[in-house]
Amino acid sequence: MLRGAVFAGCAVVMIGVSTAAAFQTLDVPERPTFSDKIPKKQKSRRSSEQEFSITGEIEIEKSDFVACSEGAASGEDLVNALDACDAVVDAAPDDGDAYYFRGIVLSHLGRYEDAEADFTSAIEMGADRLGESYYWRGVSKEQQNRLRDAAADFRKAAEIKPEWSAARRKVDEYHWAYE
Repeated sequence: MLRGAVFAGCAVVMIGVSTAAAFQTLDVPERPTFSDKIPKKQKSRRSSEQEFSITGEIEIEKSDFVACSEGAASGEDLVNALDACDAVVDAAPDDGDAYYFRGIVLSHLGRYEDAEADFTSAIEMGADRLGESYYWRGVSKEQQNRLRDAAADFRKAAEIKPEWSAARRKVDEYHWAYE
């Protein structure tokens, strides 16, 4: 015996099935709930302090170049930063950026003559931070009260990086030196 039924708008053909079996009701709630599908998270018996106390430490060894540049940027741990910078300069004596970063560390240490020499080396080697090298050499000269020489370096820094406001402010500050 061939029986047919329509279920949710689709024709379903049932072969050899009684009418009652073809139209069994499904137990579907009107609004689906998922609480029975996803198990609820069991609360931990540990307190939140205990959960956060389980940690590990990862130690990362920094290269000398990173330690040097970070010391230059932060102005902190300058003795170790200077040691790292010295190692970088020794390892790569033709790297102008190494001299630039060491110059900044020396400047932070108040060793302006040494800093000026390193900035000069960075400039001569064509460091990637050429404008900054001129600017910081100007700062070193300024600290040594060589203001006209400093003004020339600030002007050069502003020519190389015209968008740099610090260099432009120094040029404006030393306007009298250009006359």
